[in-house]
Amino acid sequence: MVGRRVQAAWLPDHLSEGRVSREQISQLDTMRFRHAVGLAAVLRVALLAWGTYQDAHSPVPYTDVDYYVFSDAAACILDPARPLCSPAKGPWGPLAGLGDPYARATYRYTSLIALLLVPNEWVHPAFGKGLFALADLVVGCLLYRLLVRRRTDASSSSSSYAANAVAAIWLLNPIIANISTRGSSESIVGAVVVSTLALAVQGNWDAAAVLFGLAVHVKIFPFMYGSSLIAAIVGAPSAKPSRAVIGRLLRFGAISFASFMTLNTICYLIFGRPFVQETFLYHLSRVDHRHNFSPYFYPYYLAHSPAAAFELPSSASWFRSLARHALAAFLPQLVLSIGLGFRYGAEDLPYAWLVQTFAFVTFNKVCTSQYFLWYLWLLPAALPRISMSWRRAVVVGTLWIAGQAVWLSQAFRLEMLGESVFLQVWSASILFLVIQAFVLGELLRAYTPPPPPPPPAGTAVAREKGRKAE
Repeated sequence: MVGRRVQAAWLPDHLSEGRVSREQISQLDTMRFRHAVGLAAVLRVALLAWGTYQDAHSPVPYTDVDYYVFSDAAACILDPARPLCSPAKGPWGPLAGLGDPYARATYRYTSLIALLLVPNEWVHPAFGKGLFALADLVVGCLLYRLLVRRRTDASSSSSSYAANAVAAIWLLNPIIANISTRGSSESIVGAVVVSTLALAVQGNWDAAAVLFGLAVHVKIFPFMYGSSLIAAIVGAPSAKPSRAVIGRLLRFGAISFASFMTLNTICYLIFGRPFVQETFLYHLSRVDHRHNFSPYFYPYYLAHSPAAAFELPSSASWFRSLARHALAAFLPQLVLSIGLGFRYGAEDLPYAWLVQTFAFVTFNKVCTSQYFLWYLWLLPAALPRISMSWRRAVVVGTLWIAGQAVWLSQAFRLEMLGESVFLQVWSASILFLVIQAFVLGELLRAYTPPPPPPPPAGTAVAREKGRKAE
């Protein structure tokens, strides 16, 4: 098993030989994890400082263009009288005295993100980047606590495994640190999603339901976790749900819906229809023909070309209409992701969320580097259920990175050099799709179900096991 082999490899000799107590090992591992968090914080502070320098002295900016969108939207909320800004359009807008963040072109997120970045105007323009970097650290701490609880081997230190897995995959990963310090808000989504997962694993269903509603409000895609949450609450599919289980399921759904709708109602009353349009409806109907990792981009590009009407006979107009419809690509991936949730949710919730998200991103009609974070922040939590040799893991990881490198090399030719290489970019997208599908297959093949729970004390099965143990 990857988790067990990694754990044994990272334990110092004097610990693995059993010359210190488990409590001492746990204390040392906790200290080591704190050091990893400290190093991760230093890494992000250094990247924030470097980003400020690069933005000021290099023609190639460090800051992501989305961060400027967030900052402008926050400025509009704070001062509706600014140029290109306007007052909030909801019924409560005049009472709140806030501006409309959606007056900023291309701001298509929940208004909560813009509200979080209002201190950009008071404190420092890089306040939001610092907030996103802090959310990165929060995700790492949540993953550590979750993994410590998910002990898979009673003879080894779960805290050692957790500290090293989280540090290697998340905290000290330079790519993840780069994304948040450039101004991507995905770490905020990650903090909410991982918090929801941790609460659900603990069985704190009411609090998990509140955060689940918040997660879907902030970003639409977590709604697919509903299938695995249902499976986890109901339990084994062979067992008939009791009244208590049905009641718990209905309670979870009611609290989630109330949380989701409360946030939506407040935002709608303040910011009006632009909130609904840009936060939800736009993403449901979005068809992106700009080049991205998804191979859908090129058919969409051709379907939206002015010459498309002449390239297809009139009898094929239905095909053109279908290709232009956003749901044509959305439904297959949705069915797959929800189905995986029902399949694995009752057995292991973190693993179910990992494969659900991986399938969703793999077959999504739009795929960018930021989308990879959606499953990377779930990977450490799911590792205890993945049984894969080091050699196999290296091959899978190398293929995943190589697929991105091939695509980026062709995208560089298209975007930076101005070469007409749409077919090459599309071919690279298809190659990366095949690689991602292969990785998903490897994750499914490497799944190790959790051991069955011990029989209740006093039963015939328990007494028989006790006699065999003697």
